Amino acid sequence: MDIKADLTYGGLDVREIEKRREDAAGALDRLWSGELHFTGWVNDPHTFTDEMVRELEDTAAEIRGKSDFFVVLGVGGSFMGAKAVIDLLEPVNEKDRTRVIFAGYNFSGRYIQEVKRQIGDSDFSLCVISKSGSTTETLSAYGIFKEMMLEKYGPDETAKRTYVVTEHKSSFLFDQASEEGCRIFDLALDIGGRYSVLTPVGLLPIAVAGIDIEKIMKGARSIADKESFAGDGLDYSIARNLQYEKGKKIEVFEFFDPYFAYFGEWLKQLFGESEGKDGKGLFPASLMFSRDLHSMGQFLQQGTQCFFETFITADEAAADERIPDIAMKPFAGKTIEQINRCAVNGVADAHIKAGIPVIRISVPRVDEEITGELLYYFEIQCGVSALLSGVDPFDQPGVEAYKKEMRSYIEAL
Repeated sequence: MDIKADLTYGGLDVREIEKRREDAAGALDRLWSGELHFTGWVNDPHTFTDEMVRELEDTAAEIRGKSDFFVVLGVGGSFMGAKAVIDLLEPVNEKDRTRVIFAGYNFSGRYIQEVKRQIGDSDFSLCVISKSGSTTETLSAYGIFKEMMLEKYGPDETAKRTYVVTEHKSSFLFDQASEEGCRIFDLALDIGGRYSVLTPVGLLPIAVAGIDIEKIMKGARSIADKESFAGDGLDYSIARNLQYEKGKKIEVFEFFDPYFAYFGEWLKQLFGESEGKDGKGLFPASLMFSRDLHSMGQFLQQGTQCFFETFITADEAAADERIPDIAMKPFAGKTIEQINRCAVNGVADAHIKAGIPVIRISVPRVDEEITGELLYYFEIQCGVSALLSGVDPFDQPGVEAYKKEMRSYIEAL
């Protein structure tokens, strides 16, 4: 595994962690057993065949061939994973690439108008993602963009430009897409939204962005077995639970690369929706350094010690830039990434000296294969961590509660 978790400065006794390893291995066995609902993602990197990958790549090539924009409509797990990966890996130097835009994850009329303005007279296609086929944010936006397509292309071409990812069972979205002849990709019944990035939910938009999804799946497959998490492989999950038991209520994911911003958003949903129930769970937060050191650095250093920090960094930068000699000392002649590395180490040292538990998760670089590993790694760690805390990682009754109340207000309009 290319991912390293350093718990040296996590403020935990190694013996405490070692005592929990058998329990963690048991939780991992439960994930792989097939006995728990919504665990189809665990073996999905292996069951998602090369033929299925090629089908998505062919579809992505078709979309790129006829569209300047690919508008992806989805909320929560239906878009966060894809956006996280695209932000990390999207080839920025391709002038003629199809732009992937995400919508259908809010109720902002201003945002919808901005997306429509960006598209303008350009050609575009739609991707509508909803596990249930009835998601309020997604279908509200779908009505708006479908009308836009019908006016521009007519019904036949609109159907050819509409790609749907949903469960293969009767719902508003599935029934309408089937009737109109839209391309439908199956979101398996046994995979929940927040664990679906390594399915067509995430892979189709990622492929349209020009990213090699075969390499992403190769990375996920490389650790998609119990042996990859043997020994100390689940110590991060154990450490999270021990921090909670010791009174820490917040885990702050911290990044030193702005292209990781939406990866932090994906982690917040993954852990928050999986663990936050039955009055339990760490609150997941995300900060981007060095930017947020100038807003939250003071609190982290001397504020209420209700949190621990998880650094996520890459040893090798994707690019670098030398600071010219005209800059002031001591920066002149150094590179931006050298300064960034000093920030990583300096922040870690300062916070450790202040008594803050710091966990450091690192990868050698950021590329497609390692990104596939990271996605699968955190899904496994989240599932194990939730099971260790005694909650079901795969339901979300609180989400259903707010949806019910919101729908009653909508129906009363």
